[in-house]
Amino acid sequence: MLSFQRPRKRHLVGGSAHREIFSKLWAYPIAQQLSREVYNFYGDSLTYIDSWDFPSTTFAINLQHEPIALKSAEIKLQLGTDRVAEALTHELLHLRLPILGYPLGELVWIPLQLDHYARDFLGMSQWVLNLVQHEIIFQSFAALGFDQRHFLADLVKPRDYRKLFDRKYQNGYVQEVDFPRWCIAYLGHLFTARHGGNEDCRRYAQDALDWGSRLHPALKRVTAAIDRWFENGAFKDPRHYPWQVNLLLGLMGIPKYNGWVMLEFSESQKPIALRPETTGAGNGGLDRAISMPFY
Repeated sequence: MLSFQRPRKRHLVGGSAHREIFSKLWAYPIAQQLSREVYNFYGDSLTYIDSWDFPSTTFAINLQHEPIALKSAEIKLQLGTDRVAEALTHELLHLRLPILGYPLGELVWIPLQLDHYARDFLGMSQWVLNLVQHEIIFQSFAALGFDQRHFLADLVKPRDYRKLFDRKYQNGYVQEVDFPRWCIAYLGHLFTARHGGNEDCRRYAQDALDWGSRLHPALKRVTAAIDRWFENGAFKDPRHYPWQVNLLLGLMGIPKYNGWVMLEFSESQKPIALRPETTGAGNGGLDRAISMPFY
């Protein structure tokens, strides 16, 4: 009896990683040039892993914190989908942002009284950064010859926001955590619509806003301010990016980044990581700093 066994995931580094990435983009010569630009910058720090078993395609820029250094710039590619080249290019565009001068958020300060929710807040801040970067790279993706509708993976069924509203007092989240979760629910759908999704996404965003504002009346005012933040577009300037990101996080009630890292090109085929500035903890040192990878 014959059985089909999927190949095990491959873990490639440096030149081997780039050759595999380059081959996956054979139908898109301009995207191949992008892959070469990314490899020329990251060199032996570039890591590529692919597998049929990955639930999605992701990237990560992993830092060593003391002393500050780049550990790896990683792409994990999900095989077996109808958008392999698109997903790979999407992540390459994320990895190109530090090359263009966009700093990496490294440290987040969690108020001591919310320490129990540190993992929730870290997930939120990563999600927001990813969304902001989507707004920056979306037009570049289309300019490389891809269908804008393939910028994101297939949409998942939205949550039942009425049920989420009904369960609010059973889910264990305090106001400081619940409010940004509703902001994220709204923005997730709204910006999926902006980044190649369909009009259903706008309806889902309105549904989240309608139910969330019953719990948090300030939600309509804050989401309107967030919409203006994106329309203003100041975050697309690398020089303003850290301050603008923290402004957005502050609007949503998510702890801000307290430390940032720049990557600069090195002839040694590994970028140099530098901290341009790091502020103190504040509040007499009563807050806790959380270091994190940049996803």
